[in-house]
Amino acid sequence: MLSVLLVALSAEAAKLESWQFDDQQNRLTFTTDEPIQPQVRLLDDPMRLVIDLPDTELERRRDRENGEGAIDEIEVRRLDDRKARIIIELENNYIIDPGRVVVQGTSETTWSVQLPPPQRVRDRDRRSNRDDEVGIPIAVTPYVPVALIESIELTEGGTVTIQSDRPVESYTSGWDQATASYQIRLSRSRLARGVGSPTVDRRGAALRVQVRQATEEVIISIQPAPGVRIGELTQANQTLSLALVGRAQRQFLPGDRAATRVFPPLNQLPNVANQRVSIAIDPGHGGRDPGAVGIGGLRETDIVLDVSLQLATLLREHGAEVVLTRQDEREIDLEPRVLTANRANADLFVSIHANAISMSRPDVNGVETYFYGSPAGRELSDVILQSILEAADMRNRGVKEARFYVLRRTAMPATLVEVGFVTGAEDAPRLADPEFRTLIAQAIARGILQYVVETF
Repeated sequence: MLSVLLVALSAEAAKLESWQFDDQQNRLTFTTDEPIQPQVRLLDDPMRLVIDLPDTELERRRDRENGEGAIDEIEVRRLDDRKARIIIELENNYIIDPGRVVVQGTSETTWSVQLPPPQRVRDRDRRSNRDDEVGIPIAVTPYVPVALIESIELTEGGTVTIQSDRPVESYTSGWDQATASYQIRLSRSRLARGVGSPTVDRRGAALRVQVRQATEEVIISIQPAPGVRIGELTQANQTLSLALVGRAQRQFLPGDRAATRVFPPLNQLPNVANQRVSIAIDPGHGGRDPGAVGIGGLRETDIVLDVSLQLATLLREHGAEVVLTRQDEREIDLEPRVLTANRANADLFVSIHANAISMSRPDVNGVETYFYGSPAGRELSDVILQSILEAADMRNRGVKEARFYVLRRTAMPATLVEVGFVTGAEDAPRLADPEFRTLIAQAIARGILQYVVETF
């Protein structure tokens, strides 16, 4: 019975199949026929790295190889029938930093031991601890198997789900500036046969979900639809889920709408209570920053605050929720304006400004709107501009794209409206007139409400 037990125990032990030390790279690699868990420590006098291989057989009792440079020798020995040891011994007066020794499993049965460059020292404090079996322990990083990604789907509810055959041990996520998409990177992962980019609904939560395989990494790029924000990425067992939060707004393609809209009268604005939209209104400048100052001392801040407050009232009266970045004459930096809108989870962002140029150019007049990057932002800018032009008969300076901070950093479709020139011979007297500012507020409100009706 004892003989049978010894044979069974011996059969369970792994075998050290091969080892190799690369003098140029200062790297040891070794392979066993079964998975094991090495134990590594650094001993002194002389300095040597000891790698114990528990439950591992070695056919030969001892194997030696002379090293080069700072490495004196590499020795592989059998301690007993169930334990092998590899020793990398340095020449006298050479040391290595134990914090820079990297022991990493590269497969279930292969290990890599990377030594830092040895440093020569003239005099060092020696310790007679050749028999010391403790030494300095070295961390060992086990091999992590590659996860097989079995499916990637976009649900109707707006959640990207990633299913794998085992939990993904390492992943990162965040916005990629090069592609302007949100990326999930799954390390040590590969796509199963037939798994690719899911089909998306043009009216759904994402415009595009693209999947590609890199070297031992799966990359999922997501472009959310206008009005949709990236939520939390969570993991439960073998499933990763990314929530897409918010309501997708309609994407206008060529031919989707007529070149010129037919707007309702200013006194018959649509009610959008059923759409349950939240709109951020941003009166530009304020406080110690009056903005542009034009003909007769006309100040931009006075115009835009008046227009914005009237605009907010009109939108609320017609069913929208409104958040204002400022409600009185105070100075606010650009970042807090953006944070106010983002934290309120607003569906739209509208920044109100008045334009200016040199006082020697009173001939420059007109209204213009700005967006950045977003097709939905461009559409919002366009409908507001059309509404103002139809109501006020101003000069049309068009819809333009610009990298304004409040347009780049807001998480929702955004527009910046320049309601006219405080330096313009035509615009300045009209902007100074309270009745005209009311007209402008009504026209902007109509444009916003029209956009909501068309889009939500």
